[in-house]
Amino acid sequence: MGEFWLKMGLFGPDSMLLNQIEKNNYLTHEQFDSMNNDVVEIIKFVNAILKSLKHTNNYPSMSRFFSLSIVFCTLFACSKVDFSSQNDRQELPVAMVECDTCQYPIVMVHGFLAAGDTWTKFQQLFHTNGYNRKLLYAFDWNSLGTANNTVLLDQFIDTVLSQTGATHVRLIGHSAGGGVCYTYLSDAARAAKVDGYVHIGSSVQQGPAGPSGTAPTLNIWSSADAIAQGGNIAGATNVQLPGQDHYQVATSPESFAAVWQFFHQNPPPSTVIKVQGPLVCISGKVLFFGENTPLPAAKVEIWEVDAATGARVSGNPNFVFLTDSKGQWGPENVKAGTTYEFVTIPSNSNQRTVHYFREGIIHLNSLVYLRTIPPPPSLAGILLAGLPSTANQAVLNIFSASQSVLNGRDTLTASGAVLSTPQYASASKTAITYFLYDDGDGMTELSPVGAFGGFAFLNGVDMYFPTATPGTIPIQLNNRQLNLRNIKSSEGIVVGVFD
Repeated sequence: MGEFWLKMGLFGPDSMLLNQIEKNNYLTHEQFDSMNNDVVEIIKFVNAILKSLKHTNNYPSMSRFFSLSIVFCTLFACSKVDFSSQNDRQELPVAMVECDTCQYPIVMVHGFLAAGDTWTKFQQLFHTNGYNRKLLYAFDWNSLGTANNTVLLDQFIDTVLSQTGATHVRLIGHSAGGGVCYTYLSDAARAAKVDGYVHIGSSVQQGPAGPSGTAPTLNIWSSADAIAQGGNIAGATNVQLPGQDHYQVATSPESFAAVWQFFHQNPPPSTVIKVQGPLVCISGKVLFFGENTPLPAAKVEIWEVDAATGARVSGNPNFVFLTDSKGQWGPENVKAGTTYEFVTIPSNSNQRTVHYFREGIIHLNSLVYLRTIPPPPSLAGILLAGLPSTANQAVLNIFSASQSVLNGRDTLTASGAVLSTPQYASASKTAITYFLYDDGDGMTELSPVGAFGGFAFLNGVDMYFPTATPGTIPIQLNNRQLNLRNIKSSEGIVVGVFD
C-alpha cells in the first residue's frame, strides 16, 4: 500500500471499510491505487459512518451495503477518460465553442455531498449579465447513491432542450460532478448536445472531454484546493485561480469571469451581483441532505425576523407553501436584503423540522434549497441520526455556502467561541458545515462530537446552547453576522447560512 493511503487511514487495522470490500473481493488494491480524490472522500465518508456503527447490531449488514455503494460510486461517479497515447494528448489543439454569441441553456452539476445551490452565485451573475433565469439549470444527483447518473443527466439535458427549444446546452461540473460530466461526454451522441464544457475544481484528466478529447473544455483549478488534485489538462483551456479553495473555484467572481470568457470570447460586463429591490423573487426545493431526494408535500413557512435578535417580527408567517412532487416551492417576492427564517416541516411527522436563518437575499434566487435529514438506512441518515432531540438544548448547523473556513484566513465563531481552529479549519478539512451540540454533560467543551471528524467538509463540535430561556445565538464568519434563535432541538434543528 502506498504511504498516501496509510495517511488517509484507509488501510491498516482500523480500515474497516477496505477490509470489508477486499474480504468480499469487490475491488483490488490496484483499483484503489487508481482512484481519484472524489472517490477517496466518499470512502472516508462511509468509513466514518461504519466506525460509528461498529458496536451496534446494524454493523454487519450495513457494512456490506456501504461497501457495495463504494463500488458503484467508483464506477459511475468518478470515471476518467483514456486516450490512445501520451503524444496524442500533448498534440491536441485547444477547441473553442462553436457559437460565442449564443446564450445556450447552462446545465450545472454539483459535487460530492453538495446540491444545486452550489451554483447560486453563478446563477445570479449570469442573470446580472443578461441571461434569462429560464436558461439556468442545476442538475441534482445523489453522490452517495448507485444510480446511473449518465442516464439521468442525459434525460435532464433532453428536457432542457425540449423546454427551451435550444439546439445545444453548455455544461459545467464541479468536483465529483466533473467525473459525471466527463463520463457523460465520452459518448458522441451525448457530446453532440453540448457546446462547451467547464471542468471546475475536479481531478486532472488526460485530455479534454468528449470522444477522443474533441469537446471544447475549460479547466479551472487552484493549487490551494486541498480536495481535488488540480492541474492543467493538455488540449483544454486552462485557468488557474491562485489562493482559492475547493468551493471558491465554483463560486468566485474570478471563476465566473473565466467561464463567461470561455463561452463568449470576451469578458463579462460585470462580475458583481446586481442588487435588486425593493422586492426580490425567490424559490427553491426541499430535499434530503447528501442524497438530494426531493420531499413532496413538505410545508415551508417563511418568517421575517429581527436581524439583531433573530426573533420573528409577527405571530404569523409571511408566506406558506407546500412543495410539489419534485420538492419545489415558490416562487414568491420577498423584501430584498431582509433576514428571514425558513421553516421546513416534512409531511412525515417522524422526520425532523429544520429552521433556516439566512442572510438577506439581494438578487433573484431560484436555488434556495432547504435540506432535511433522511431516515436510516441511508448514509447521511445514519450519520445524522445521533443529533439530539431534547427540550433542554438547541442543535445548530453553520453552513458556509461559497467558501470553506480556513484557519489563518477566516474567523468563524458561535456565541463567541472560535471554531476556525487548526483542528476544525485546516486546508485538508475544507470545512463548510459545522454541527454544534452538547454530548450530554451540559457543558461547552469544543471537543469533537459524532462521526463528522473522519472526512472532509463536515465538523461536529461540542457546544451547549440551553433553551430554558428564549434567546439569541450569534454566529460570525469574518465580518458577517447572523443571529439565530435557541430553538429546542425537540422542535427542530437550527441552521445558519452564510451565502
